[in-house]
Amino acid sequence: MNKFIACLPSIRPRFLLLAPFCVLLGQSIAYYQGYEFHLLAFVLTLIGALFSAIAVNTLNEYQDFISGLDLITSPTPFSGGSGLLKVNPSLAKNVLALALISSAIVIAIGLYFIVTIGKAIIPLGILGLLIIATYTKWLNKEPILCLIAPGLGFGILMVVGSYFTQTSHYSSETVLISLIPFFLVNNLLLLNQFPDIDADQKLGRNHLSIKYGTKNASWVFLLFTFMTIGVLLTLVSKNALPYLSLLCLVPIALNFIVFTKIFFLGKRIAKQPKYMILNVISANLTPFLLAITLFVSS
Repeated sequence: MNKFIACLPSIRPRFLLLAPFCVLLGQSIAYYQGYEFHLLAFVLTLIGALFSAIAVNTLNEYQDFISGLDLITSPTPFSGGSGLLKVNPSLAKNVLALALISSAIVIAIGLYFIVTIGKAIIPLGILGLLIIATYTKWLNKEPILCLIAPGLGFGILMVVGSYFTQTSHYSSETVLISLIPFFLVNNLLLLNQFPDIDADQKLGRNHLSIKYGTKNASWVFLLFTFMTIGVLLTLVSKNALPYLSLLCLVPIALNFIVFTKIFFLGKRIAKQPKYMILNVISANLTPFLLAITLFVSS
């Protein structure tokens, strides 16, 4: 037990807020559309989302240590892992066990929903598990897949999954709303890769910033920001979201400040961590604020 407590930094607690915010967004969409609130389903979905995030983080921590990447990476508050195994290599097996236990919890919750709600949730579960299992070792070698996997996992799967566990069906509006965190979470991980480019390249990774350079990656960052705004404005104009949701333009606009710096600094952005912080705020605050506007407008 003491060793598992010692492994807690590997779950990267500061990055776990995004999962409940995305679950809350899915719940708020169902509430806004007039569906009855199911407490047990919400709690289990929240637990499943948190442990899926923990599984990704701990598996990434373990695999980066085994590959030797951690030994040549200079961690920042937002990239390069927690540094736990570099200091305590004897904890590697415990971190792996934590990843497997977390995955098992996610699977168990998924099986519960299959029995109680139906098999239609299976595709979400399979895709989520594939992202957990393949992100570090395989997806990081495919620029486009690596780019969209974070947003797919957090933005789409968690939002749509949370909505499904409340309503027992899918909706096109929910998928469209989930594109807002999809683009922002992709931007979050895209920027966090900048400081690790040299180390990642030595280990054979080939994400977008490596293959096409940080300037092109910065343009993608800006494009995703505009697409986020476009989706938000379109959904408000179509009455799929309330006018109050336009408040989300405030945290989204932080990305324009971030872009002006990352375009010129590139992988040196770690020397200006406040801009990485703004990116984190945008990606986390936007789905949370969006959920609040839906609850308030219901």
